[in-house]
Formats: sequence, C-alpha cells, structure tokens
Amino acid sequence: MKLKHALILPLVMASTVALASDKSTLSFALDNDGVFGVDQDYTNGLFLSYTSGAITPYPIFSPLSLSFWGGSTLDKFEFSIGHKMYTPSDIEATTPLPNDRPYAGYLHSEFNYISLHPQQAHRFNLTLGTTGESALSEEAQKLVHSITKSDEPQGWGYQVDEKFVGSVGYLSHFNLWRQRSIANTDWEISNVSEINAGNFRSDVSTGFMLRWGSDLGGSMGAANIDNENPFRAGMLGGSQGGWFIFAGAEARYRFNDITIEGDRSGVEQYAIDNGEDPSLYDVELENVQATGVAGFAWYNQSFGATLTATAKTPDYKNAAESIYGTGAFTLYAFF
Repeated sequence: MKLKHALILPLVMASTVALASDKSTLSFALDNDGVFGVDQDYTNGLFLSYTSGAITPYPIFSPLSLSFWGGSTLDKFEFSIGHKMYTPSDIEATTPLPNDRPYAGYLHSEFNYISLHPQQAHRFNLTLGTTGESALSEEAQKLVHSITKSDEPQGWGYQVDEKFVGSVGYLSHFNLWRQRSIANTDWEISNVSEINAGNFRSDVSTGFMLRWGSDLGGSMGAANIDNENPFRAGMLGGSQGGWFIFAGAEARYRFNDITIEGDRSGVEQYAIDNGEDPSLYDVELENVQATGVAGFAWYNQSFGATLTATAKTPDYKNAAESIYGTGAFTLYAFF
C-alpha cells in the first residue's frame, strides 16, 4: 500500500462519524505543586484560553488541516495567555543555591491551529513571551504567599534574566486501538508525539495514553502527557458530552531550556562580590526526561471540569528529588 493511502485510510474509514459540536470554548487551568505539600521546581501555572468554533480552513492554513489528507475534520483556532513559575527547593534562602533550579517566570501567549478527527488530532503551535522581571513572577508569588500565609520567597533577585523568547511546535494524537466496552464505553490506546523548537525550549517526545470512557472519538487530543497545562479543553471538538479516565507516560529528549540554562546577571554579580567563580552556580540541563499523567474529565454541552495529577523526572542534573509532581484543575465552558 502506498504511504499516502496508508496515512489517510484511518481518516476515510471514520469520515462518516458526525462531529457534533462546533461551539467556542473558554477555559481556565491551574497547575500547582502545593497538593503534594511542596513549593519547588515547576511550582505554579495559570492559563486562560479561548478556542473558536468550527472554521473552514483558509487556503494558507489548509496544509495544517487533517482534511488535507482526506476525510472530514473539525478545525479551530485557539488563543491562550499563560504564566509559568519555577523556583528552587528552598525559597527562603537569601543567596543563590548551587546545583538547584533557578528562579524563573514565563509570561506568554499562544496561537494554536487545531484539527480534530475521531482517529487523529493534531495541533500546530506558536508561543511568544518573556522571562525575567517583565514576567511579573516575583510579584505574583509574593502576593499569593501573603494571602495563604506561606513562606516568603527571598531569591527572585537571582532569577533568569529578562529575554524575549518563544517556540514553534507540533503535537499529534493518533488512535492505535479502540474497543467497545460495557455501558456504551470504550477503551483506547493512542500514541502522543510532540516536537518543539525555539529559544524557550526545544525537544522531541513520544509516549502512549490509555483512556476509558464515553465518546472517546469526540475528545481525541484533549488530554495531554504534560506536567504543564495537561488538559486542552479546546480539543473537545467532536463531542456534545462525555467523560473519561486517562493515564499516560512519555519519554523526551530536551535540547535546551531557558528556565534552566538562562543567564542570571544577579547570580554573576553575587559571585563576583564574594570572590567566587560564577560557574559554580551554573545548572546543567538533564536532556533525557520522562513524564506521567493520570486524570478524570467530565463535560456536557455547556461546561466541564478535569482533575489531573502529574509526575516527572528532574529537568536538571544534581536535582534533590528523583520525582516532581503537580496537581492540575481545569474548568471550561462551551458557548
């Protein structure tokens, strides 16, 4: 069989399946490691996203659509604003910590092109943002900690320097096996693969996700194997309601990460003032990484919610812990 035919066959076979919903989606997501009683590494994330209703691919975007290969698809635009925060293991330390994750914040916007089909879903991504003081991470963490009476962070003066950064990426979910189960539910195993390139991060990853629930063909791609914003409600495009339990794991090779390797002029000046070699405070990226997720999603025609727990291996060498975890909560509405 020719390669092109092999690629489009899963789409054509399911092209008669109705994509029921073309509503717009508004979602709010929160990641935090406080559910595990810690405040370190990737410690908090906030995301607000708007996903359009169904669009007809313009000629300039048609190569990004799965319909380019045949079959019926539901295509959407998505725009997101997000904020991510990273801290070392001891936020009360008033001096830089050798061999520990730097303070870093990332305030960013995303533009995504989404194409959905019961057998495959994919997303093309452009992310642009800033690190450093313009990311407003110091102010945000101090405000929240003053409200919650948590430890006050003392080291934001040594954070990763301000820099305009971004990346482009591609994410694919491909159904490998789906089997009817009891009470109109299905089992599903899919491959999830992703590639990103940019001065924020560059990496390649692949893994597998297991799901069980209702109308899985209509929610392909919504759950991701990621410890940062692991659920994308805008990809619930082909379903008017349902629920599913999911779990997945992936391996990743990361080439660069500014939140680990970014310049820190505050640390350099501290080392010079104390007669030390600034390289003593360099943190080395761990290239080989792994991530696992598990969660539950429920939604109807108007709104939904998802709970997710994530775990990952360290992003940097000489990390104090072998596993880092977060909890994630996502609320979304369709209109």
